This record gives sequence, C-alpha cells and structure tokens, in this order.
Amino acid sequence: MGFDSLGRYSPTHKSWDHVGNMIPVVEHSEGVRPHGEFKPAAWLPVKFFDKYYEEYFVVMPGKVLAFDNDGRVCPAQYGLAGASITYSTNDVTAGTISAATGVPVTAAEVAGGAINVADVTSFLGGGSAMAVSAPVGVAPYAYWQWAGDSSSLDDGFNPSAYRQHNHNLQHRVAILCDYVLELPLVPANTAAEAAVFGTYDVGGSDLLVLAALSNTATLAADTQRSRVTFAGTAPAVAALFLVRVDTLAEVDAEGEWHLDQATGVITLFTTTSLDAAGVNGGKLTVNYYHYGAAVTGASVFAAASGNLKAGDFVKCDAESNFVLANPDPSDAADLDAAADALLTRGNIGDTFASIVGQVIELENANKDALDMVKTAYNPPLGTDASGSSPGYAGQMDQMPGSATGGVSDKVHYAGAADLVVRINLVSR
Repeated sequence: MGFDSLGRYSPTHKSWDHVGNMIPVVEHSEGVRPHGEFKPAAWLPVKFFDKYYEEYFVVMPGKVLAFDNDGRVCPAQYGLAGASITYSTNDVTAGTISAATGVPVTAAEVAGGAINVADVTSFLGGGSAMAVSAPVGVAPYAYWQWAGDSSSLDDGFNPSAYRQHNHNLQHRVAILCDYVLELPLVPANTAAEAAVFGTYDVGGSDLLVLAALSNTATLAADTQRSRVTFAGTAPAVAALFLVRVDTLAEVDAEGEWHLDQATGVITLFTTTSLDAAGVNGGKLTVNYYHYGAAVTGASVFAAASGNLKAGDFVKCDAESNFVLANPDPSDAADLDAAADALLTRGNIGDTFASIVGQVIELENANKDALDMVKTAYNPPLGTDASGSSPGYAGQMDQMPGSATGGVSDKVHYAGAADLVVRINLVSR
C-alpha cells in the first residue's frame, strides 16, 4: 500500500495463478526398517542349515550389516581391516557364488583356504576391487541364501537366473536401523588356571578355600554353558567337587562347594588331606568363564561379548557381533600412552562410522522359574547348534526350560552364561 506524488492512494494488488505448483515430497519411509530393494549378496558363505526347508541361511538375526560394491547386503565384518572370506564344502553343495571369481565356489577354492578381502581385485570377476561400506544396521531376521545369480542386474524377478528355477524363499530383505536389541552376552573361556588354597580344620575335616581367581571382576556364573571345572592329580581333585551349593553356609558335607561370584573365592568341604597329597602349589587348576575378553567362534547366532556396561558404545567385530567400541584404558595394552591418558570408558575412541549402538541395560536372563519347566533333552545336548542338520537330535530341538538351564533360546544357542545385554542402535 502507498501513495503517488500527488498524495493519491495507490493500492498494491495481489495477483495469482489459480493453477498451483507441485512441491516435491522428500519423505520416503520411517527409519526403523527403511523401505528399499535390499538383496543379500550372492557371494555370502552359507552359515546355518534349516532342516525343514533344506536351505541355508547366510546371515543370522542381529548381525551387523553393510553393503558391498553392488549395494547388496552383507555382514559388516567384511569391511574390517584384515577381513577374509572362508568358503566350505557346504558352499560347493549350495552353489554359492565366489566373491573372487563370480562363478560357483569349487572344491579347489575351498582347499585354498580363506580369501583375504583386500586381495579380491576383481570382485565377482568384474575387474573392480572388492569394497564393503561402514555398518548400516542389523538383520532383523535370518536371511536365506540369494536364489539368483551374481549379476548386479539380477533383481530376482527372472526365474531363469535362479539356482533352482522354481524356488525362491526370500525375494527381498529388510534392514533394522533404529531399534533396541536384546542379545546374549557371551563370556570367554579361561584355560586351566593354577589355584592356591588354604585349609581349615572343621571338626576333623578340611574346609578348602581357594584364592580368588584372576578374572574375579568379570567372572561369569557357573551354568550349563559356562561350567567351572577342576583338574588335578594325587588325588584326582576333580572328583572331590561333587555338588555346587548356592550359599557358603551350605558347604557342610563331603564334596559340596560354593563359588562366590563377587569375590571369585571357591570353598570346598572335604575329608581328603590335599596338603599331604601335594595338590597345593599349582597342581589344582580351575577352568572357568569370564567377561574380561571378547569372544570369536562361539556360535553362528548373534551375540555381544566383553565387559560391557550400561552407556558403553559398541561396534562390529570379526563375526558381525557386538564388542566394546572403546577399550577400558586400564587394560588397553594396544593403545599408546597418550591415548591411554585421553580415553575413558564411554567415550568414543573409534571413528563415528564404526559405532553401531550403545548399551542401555544388562539383565540376568535366568528368571520367571523357567528352569522348573520340564522340557525334552535334559540334560542339554550341546550349545553349538550342530544339531540343526536333518536326522540329528541336537541343540535346536531343545525347548527353553530344564533343557536350557532356565534360560531363553537366544542365550542357550549362543553359549552365553546367564546375561543378556540391551543395545540401542545409534548413528545409522
């Protein structure tokens, strides 16, 4: 609004075109499970055989994921320094495509051993070096082996490209990017540790007290998957530890023993004179589990390992599982003095791109009286999931209950003791 030079009112008018304009929409999907045409890589080694469908899984639920050169989904472990791909005779049978050649894996290639990712200079036979991205999320469920061929143009719609023309169990997969996971916390096993003890006369019998174990601060509970065992000679001391009791006050009869998980002290009641037999002085050894070290090779199932605490950041390990992203400076022997002085638990010592989550809670999984539920195969058949093959009654045939020592399937299958860790996925 205004006036001209003569003081006359000179209004400003609005004009418009009644045909509006299109404003681009940029939203694509929510970020928990983003919408996308995600496909598992054809070169992934088979991991787990499903005896019902008689097909292999290549990625198990909870594994950290990344993308390969062609944008195919693969475990993030292959993007770590020094990563390698190991094929087996199962891959020959399953028709797995070799990352190094782009054709099915052969027996000769299996015999040649692991393939270093850094040495794959012609990825899938295409002439480009193999490259794997930083972590992008985790697998919300198990991924079947890709049904098609190795071509980056193979979208899975053309049955002529299938390994089996009439068979495709999983056309696409989802990636979980923003969620809280509950994973078993798997302890590491300590080789037999020499134990020193003191004896106390209790009415003509000996009360044997072992010195605290070296990994007391991170000691795992004695469970069906993380047994505390004893060895020694003259006499055979392993046979003296007969019944583990829950409290120290219950150690009052031959063969009863107690483990104080807080202090690492083991107490045994026995009438055998161990000093006279010369067992003291390192001849008695204890084998146990603890959380003071990360674990590899424990299971194909997703898990976390190490001395994790609430607030810790976690990253991907060599099996696409979760480990502490920033070592505790008190035991970080691989860090230089300057880094030791700067790093503290909870700070990010690794690069931002490597952090996949943050621990928000740890909890004992042995609850709800599940151990009182009678289930088949008690005692349990094992903890390595080898029993998933056809015609073999194995670990996967055990229902949670007495067969698992009162813990859930995820804890039992992964070989954990009795702890689960809850991890919030971040920065994905």
